[in-house]
Amino acid sequence: MPITPPTAFPAPGIYAVEQRISLIAPANTVIHYTIDGTPPTTASPVCGRSEVIFLPALNDGNIGLHTTTTISAIAVRDGQTSAVARFGYTIARRDQDSYVVHELMPGFFVIRDYDNVNMYFIKGSTRSLLIDAGMGTGNLRTVIEPLRGDVPMDVFITHGHGDHVTAMGQFEDTYDVYMSHIDMPMVQSSKARGSLTADLSAILDLQEGMVFDLGTYRFTVYALPGHSAGSMMLFDEAKGLLIAGDAIGSNKAGTGDALWMQYPSMWPIDHYLSALQVFRAKVAGRVKLTFGGHNDWPILGEAYMDNLEAAAQRLIDVGPDSLLPSLRPAGVWMAMAGDRLTDPNWASINVTKEACLSQPYTQIASLSNIVVQGGVLTQPFGPLQTRYTVLRAHGTALTLTPVTTSRQICQLTINGQVVQPRVPFAVGNVDVVYIVVTAADGVSTAEYVITVKTV
Repeated sequence: MPITPPTAFPAPGIYAVEQRISLIAPANTVIHYTIDGTPPTTASPVCGRSEVIFLPALNDGNIGLHTTTTISAIAVRDGQTSAVARFGYTIARRDQDSYVVHELMPGFFVIRDYDNVNMYFIKGSTRSLLIDAGMGTGNLRTVIEPLRGDVPMDVFITHGHGDHVTAMGQFEDTYDVYMSHIDMPMVQSSKARGSLTADLSAILDLQEGMVFDLGTYRFTVYALPGHSAGSMMLFDEAKGLLIAGDAIGSNKAGTGDALWMQYPSMWPIDHYLSALQVFRAKVAGRVKLTFGGHNDWPILGEAYMDNLEAAAQRLIDVGPDSLLPSLRPAGVWMAMAGDRLTDPNWASINVTKEACLSQPYTQIASLSNIVVQGGVLTQPFGPLQTRYTVLRAHGTALTLTPVTTSRQICQLTINGQVVQPRVPFAVGNVDVVYIVVTAADGVSTAEYVITVKTV
């Protein structure tokens, strides 16, 4: 029976940015390929299922280059060879000062720079908002002004990484520019390197709970630290629209993208999981579309965040030996959930293997959230905070649901009683609640003290 030739993912075609090509063939076959125009043979390089063929995007100074590559491949099994399959790819890099604009819905635009970094412009009935300023070298303001018309505008920067802030200085003379001041050190570093011209003293601070009311759109600010300590998102509660920047990463399949968490300034994954779970509890079931900093298309629903949480959880529960070599960039590792080749909601997290957790995974004895019913925490839950106050109304039943960071803990107790994680616990008539988590090693512990005040 003839052997089926290989197929390729993503499909052959024209792309604006670098691509990582996977070759796929029937089980128990070996794929050999060439990219230099010669016919592949059994002596040609092998492309395994976990390997990719990298096609770069190139610039000559400011000018984008167009490069074309033909991948020729065969599948081999038991001495039999398939017909040759050929896949043609053109990487049509844009000039570094260019921008492209697409209207995703009425008044809601995505603007992409030469590396397809996403910026968003939203024109409401009373105000407008530009989200992020990319890394392109062109005049972004001349792109935005015709879209804005005569509607007042603010500028919102999701976080301080260089690929999201480059053009923000073009707007400071006329518009208010907002960014979390927590990220100011990295922006100051960009300015020191000469890659940013913004007046940093003009940047207004962002805090969770702030509202940008555009009339037909109304966005509330949410913090999700991790990728950067000051990562901020916008959520339109009524429409279910989440503008996330890089706070939850990207799963752009062609580039093998990920939530980047591999640099020392980025949070350990156990701390990030806590921040993610706390955020998700606030908006549970209401996110319809997510607009990221690098995805080609909006993400539907919350299945991607389910996979993102699952990838982090597996790393915490099983440890760094569960990691795989990252698709991008080389030299780091990734935690992954879902199949890049078949699942549009696959998710991966880039990490440094030796420093991805705050402590060895068997010693993680923390909570990642405390869900309160019948009361309210007076301060947000955070991964390093162990003392809290809960306010409850007189006569109201209070329940606490402790969420352990690791699912492999040895024991969880509340006021000395052994309980199950993620199960509501009726507090009763007490003034103080003590929650003790014992890690998987049976030795490491953490104690949380919750003072209950009746109002």
